[in-house]
Amino acid sequence: MKYLSLLLTTLLLGTSAFAAPPSNESISQLLVATRMERSVGAAQQGLEQAVRNSINQSLQGRTLTPQGQKVIEKFSADAGVIIRKEINWADLKGAYLKLYAETFTQEEVDGLLAFYRSPAGVALLEKMPQVTQKSAAITQQRIGPLVEKLKASMAQTVQDAKAAK
Repeated sequence: MKYLSLLLTTLLLGTSAFAAPPSNESISQLLVATRMERSVGAAQQGLEQAVRNSINQSLQGRTLTPQGQKVIEKFSADAGVIIRKEINWADLKGAYLKLYAETFTQEEVDGLLAFYRSPAGVALLEKMPQVTQKSAAITQQRIGPLVEKLKASMAQTVQDAKAAK
């Protein structure tokens, strides 16, 4: 009887391991429903903007000659081409299909599809960029003071370490 209970427990707990894998078609539908291609495009644009911001920060407000400006513009354009070549939906879709197939069951994909097709799911997709942008701003406001506190703490720690002989 003890072995029968153990066998039944093992079978019941292990049933999720035998759950049906999702079909490529259902995963493709989920990727469309979650607007993953649009997200990849936004990531491309974000990386291109980050490159431009980095260049502007490194210039620290210096005025460039027309030739210098052309060099910067060419680099920005070239960086954009590289980013779009390396981060593009056509190349990433297969990796996403594989990732989702390894991660989710068919039942989970079906549930996610139902959610993302619902008014609440559509609202989440529509409003999440605003939430992300605003939350990044909140975090950014806190980073400056945090960095200053950490610098002060580090300086004090270095002083304390030097004094402790």
